[in-house]
Amino acid sequence: MIIAHRGVSFRLPENSLPAFEASWELGVDGIEGDFHLTKDGEIVCIHDEDTERVCNTKAIIKNSSLEELKQFELSQTASSSSNLKIPTLSEVILTIPKGKKIFIEIKCGNEIVLPILNQLSKSKMNADEVVIISFNSNVIRKLKDMNSIYKALLLYSCEDGRDFDGLIEEALTLNANGISTDNKSSKLFVDKVIDAGLEYHSWTIDDANVASQLIEWGSSSITTNDPESIMKRIQR
Repeated sequence: MIIAHRGVSFRLPENSLPAFEASWELGVDGIEGDFHLTKDGEIVCIHDEDTERVCNTKAIIKNSSLEELKQFELSQTASSSSNLKIPTLSEVILTIPKGKKIFIEIKCGNEIVLPILNQLSKSKMNADEVVIISFNSNVIRKLKDMNSIYKALLLYSCEDGRDFDGLIEEALTLNANGISTDNKSSKLFVDKVIDAGLEYHSWTIDDANVASQLIEWGSSSITTNDPESIMKRIQR
């Protein structure tokens, strides 16, 4: 599977509705978006804990209402706006064609889990079209404690330098469905994850040759900023 990281974020504002819509036009298998909870319990699609980088105006997401956040415009560049607003999870879901997937990265704490599950239950998405991912083990734990029907992946950055076996043991203890990492060179790591009965997923891979190698090793998905180039390489 090829997953568009924050949509087609290399030429459109990240995590914006046009970026996600452009992803579907390219024919990707799914999109990845980042989500936070507002102070009034709404779920918004934005990577950072505040709006400064993407809106040129600073507001803390958890301290702001949806109405307040909708006043801001997403930036095309550091000095220009795009007339685009921060979307909600429900707005992002409406862009998704039948049979395509969304990887929901939870960027805050586990307080967002129940609102996300409630939102998903109101949508028309099937359970196998949703993957919830997080670096926060408490998020994965709460998802599984609530008997969520959605697949959950524990995120891991190789910069953290953790022992692979310890990471795999944590994922198994959490009852996660798999691990998603930025590993680009260790087939041993991929093998260990798969041998443990977990799915292996890859992020954020923008080198087409690396993506092809990871798929050959058994990676179930490639999350990328450049889905068009990755798909061209894989389809050769």
